[in-house]
Amino acid sequence: MELFGIKLGTAAIVALGTGALLLGAAGVGLKAASKLQEVVSSAVEVKGAERDAHWQGEIDKANAKVAKAQENQAKAVLEIQADATDRVNAASQQLEEVRRRNAALSNGTDPGLAADRVGLLPK
Repeated sequence: MELFGIKLGTAAIVALGTGALLLGAAGVGLKAASKLQEVVSSAVEVKGAERDAHWQGEIDKANAKVAKAQENQAKAVLEIQADATDRVNAASQQLEEVRRRNAALSNGTDPGLAADRVGLLPK
C-alpha cells in the first residue's frame, strides 16, 4: 500500500491504524473527562447552594431567638422601672405624710423624744 507516495508495509499500516484508534480514543476520553468535569462542577454548585440555604436558615432561627430574648428583656426592664417608680412614689408620699405629722406636733421644751414623735419613727 502507498500513502502520500510512500510505500508502507503491513506493520506500518497496523501502526498507523492503531495510532489513529488511540488518537480517536484519546479524543473521546478528553470529551468524556470534560463532560465529567461539568457534571462534578454542577453538583458542587448545587450542594454549595443547599449548604448555604441550610446555614442561612439556621442563622435566621438564631437571629429570631435573639430578637425574642431582647424583646422579653425590654419588657422586663419596663416592668421593673414601673415597679421602681411606684415604690419611689409611695415612699415619697409616706415621707411627706411623716413630715406633715411631725410639723403638726408641738416643739415643747422636752429635750428627748416624746411618745407622739416616737410613733412617727419607722417600725
